[in-house]
Amino acid sequence: MMRRGLLFLSFLVFFFYSLSAYKVEAANVPDPIGDIYVQDFAQVLSDSEKKELIELGRYLDDHTEAQITVLTVNSLENETIEEYALQAFRQYGLGSNEKNNGVLLLLAPKDRKIKIEVGYGLEGALPDGKVGRILDGFALPYLENNEANLAITNTYKQLFNEVSKEYNLDRQVDAEGMEYSETESLSPFTMLILILIFAGIIFLDFRFLGGAFSLTILRLLAAILSRGGRGGGGPRSGGGGPRSGGGGSSGGGGASRSW
Repeated sequence: MMRRGLLFLSFLVFFFYSLSAYKVEAANVPDPIGDIYVQDFAQVLSDSEKKELIELGRYLDDHTEAQITVLTVNSLENETIEEYALQAFRQYGLGSNEKNNGVLLLLAPKDRKIKIEVGYGLEGALPDGKVGRILDGFALPYLENNEANLAITNTYKQLFNEVSKEYNLDRQVDAEGMEYSETESLSPFTMLILILIFAGIIFLDFRFLGGAFSLTILRLLAAILSRGGRGGGGPRSGGGGPRSGGGGSSGGGGASRSW
């Protein structure tokens, strides 16, 4: 009886191990190449589009440890997009190990499916409903018009904006890649008043102080611009080799669409 029990137990262990191995292999997620932020195996993006998204990804990673990755594959190979995205997310280890703040944007053009997978740490900023609306507004219109590259770039930028707001970064990008601040811009009248006040200060300075105050301000501005020109404080765009995932995990949050 004990021998039969051991044989049955061995069979169960072998069966479940084989099933588990099959599921991992079935997804067949390609190993990442270069910076983790753009894995374009379906060759949807141009070189300039890849460079733009990598720069955004590096900026976010540098400032928050959050990682947004786009993965394009020609086909899901009979996997559901949910299973494929979850396996890819875990295989790439997106986001930091402590914060689990990764996001995966997965596109399979031949299967006509797209999904955004969200790590545990960003489910508050990117709940399923909001993720679905992002796909509806920034991906599907372009996918239905056979413009997969624009679907990817616009969706990636919107995800960047949402994560940037979550971490209180004063950097947002629009569809054309132009940066802007979320703070309200000054009206033309306010700008005129400020210019007149500044001009009045300069006039009084030269009239009574010989321009000492103005020269001090100019020297200070020159020093600030000089430090900025050497690249301090901005996003890294080169050195250090390709970036990899930080070890984060996902529990299956997000949304998917077909077109």
